[in-house]
Amino acid sequence: MQVFDYGREMLKWIAIITMTIDHIGAVLYPEYEVLRWVGRLAFPLFAYILVLGMESTRNITKYFTRLFAFALISQIPFFLATDKGPIDLLNIFFTLAFGLMFVYYLKKGSVIAFVPLLISFFVPFDYGVYGLAVIGCMYIITKNQKLGSLALVLLNMLFLFPLSIQILSLAAVPLVLLHQNGSLDISRETIKEYGIPLWRKYFFYAFYPAHLTLLYIIKLLFF
Repeated sequence: MQVFDYGREMLKWIAIITMTIDHIGAVLYPEYEVLRWVGRLAFPLFAYILVLGMESTRNITKYFTRLFAFALISQIPFFLATDKGPIDLLNIFFTLAFGLMFVYYLKKGSVIAFVPLLISFFVPFDYGVYGLAVIGCMYIITKNQKLGSLALVLLNMLFLFPLSIQILSLAAVPLVLLHQNGSLDISRETIKEYGIPLWRKYFFYAFYPAHLTLLYIIKLLFF
């Protein structure tokens, strides 16, 4: 039997909605910067959800493989929608997959944790080494809220000087802390022994390439 975490599900939906708004701005309406401002919430929430997934998964290898598989699936819609070359920039699933590797080995106290960080200096992941560092900060928050939050603020000050709109990503921290403190656990339900329905498990993965494909088609037809 499992307990369903409504707070975590709520954060997933906030992340996916703000990401969609961000991509609508990036692909269809780049002149409306407010759409990109809203979108700054998405990545830190996905980073936090990734860490929660690492803590709850029973098979880290399958988790990484799933992320990497969707990274490959998503790359064509990603570069088409964003008008980039096929490998000019790798989509966010690559960042999450290697971020998972980073925090997994960080948790184990292994020097292997430095490998994905080193790779991120040479491979054009979306958000790059900054993205992996954000994931690391979210892992720290799950262990020490004050230290993790401070690390995230310092990271943004260090990487985003002079300041860019990415600093708005810090607005996600209160939501993360609310979940950490149990304030988002409005209600819970018990899932049957077969676990979480397959459609719910894969919806958030499949939505990423699907919505990019749709935005690309809309761009071709109407813009």
